[in-house]
Amino acid sequence: MFSEGQRVWHRANHRSGIVQEVDGRRVYLVQDNGVELDFDAGDLTSTPPEGEAAAAPAKLMERGAVASPSSQAVPVRKLTARDITPEHERVLASVPVRTLQAIAALHDRRPKGGKFGTLDVAGKLNAIEEITNVPYRTMRQHLGSPGEMGLLMGKGIADRRDQT
Repeated sequence: MFSEGQRVWHRANHRSGIVQEVDGRRVYLVQDNGVELDFDAGDLTSTPPEGEAAAAPAKLMERGAVASPSSQAVPVRKLTARDITPEHERVLASVPVRTLQAIAALHDRRPKGGKFGTLDVAGKLNAIEEITNVPYRTMRQHLGSPGEMGLLMGKGIADRRDQT
């Protein structure tokens, strides 16, 4: 099986990431671009595809990751449109409407923030994470519990307002 901190690769779609948690056969990992994914353990391997191992450090620097004191790369956590799955869309849809309205208002007031309503799913999830300080992984854990999600995000919004 896999251990936390280990780099793994998906057998079919050439995605890779660092294992964050293993729960039974479910493996949660973070890609170099910060996107958090989960897969069945049988879909992953610890052996990189040919040519991938040597290219990994260069890819990290290209993507804007920075070296940490332990010399492991710390990923920049931004979703892109390419990363979006139906699960991301379900998570966004489960954010309470009033919470989304508050986030949109805060986002729209930022200089050069643009309109929240014009953002794609990735942009909205990135804005929600930035404004509420609730990471996507936590949002995913509260999928189906909009009340809990709203409380967590509301606290983040209130903390943000207290800082300004």
